[in-house]
Amino acid sequence: MTKPRLLLVDDDKTTLDGLVRILTRDEYPVSGVLSGSDALSLLSRKSFDIIITDLNMPGMNGLALINEVKKRHASMIIVVITACSSLKAVEDILKTASCDYYLIKPVDIKELKVVLKDLWEGRQVIT
Repeated sequence: MTKPRLLLVDDDKTTLDGLVRILTRDEYPVSGVLSGSDALSLLSRKSFDIIITDLNMPGMNGLALINEVKKRHASMIIVVITACSSLKAVEDILKTASCDYYLIKPVDIKELKVVLKDLWEGRQVIT
């Protein structure tokens, strides 16, 4: 089974670069951008299977990005990563957005890989 094409969106360059490096090493086709608007621009030119986005970003935040992505690509798999320490607040925010999974920063890489594999395999069974 082929690995999904990933788009990572995070305004923290260190986090973004680290995740891109790790996932590339694991042979995921991955691109990373530092903002929601950059993500939308890249999505207009390139195809992705899964978006991994931070919630709290300046300009277009993760929630606005998710809403825009869902308008344009309704079946896109979306994973949210956030540093928000209140799980209740995150759950409340995500009830209004349509995301498939969320992780709390710092991201547990093993958990992220399992989530990506499970979401992708689940999508492959459906399609």
